[in-house]
Amino acid sequence: MTLDRTDLYMQMLDATAKLQYEISLMLEARVVEASKSQNWICQHINTTNLEGHDHKMKVTGQIHESVIELIDGLTKMENALNHQMKALLGKHPSGSALGLGSDDAMEFGSLLPFGEDGKL
Repeated sequence: MTLDRTDLYMQMLDATAKLQYEISLMLEARVVEASKSQNWICQHINTTNLEGHDHKMKVTGQIHESVIELIDGLTKMENALNHQMKALLGKHPSGSALGLGSDDAMEFGSLLPFGEDGKL
């Protein structure tokens, strides 16, 4: 049994949706971890535990650096997912992916690049 192009696209979209769901579960776990980290920082990083301006700057710089690394990692992951979706969906002649973001009325038929013969 061979699958036509539409079925293959649907399988690819389904796999992408499942991947994004798994990523959302990982991000939920990160939120719990970040919340615990936030509580620990708020309870333990204060003027009584940190002596000297240099030490305070060092500790807050380390915390800031870890937050920047987290944001950078999330940005890279989202860019990879974006690139994957663009590759999957292709480009519509208007320049937007499958007509998304165009001024045309958003109808399901305008989302897929079907030709006159109804094939992709």
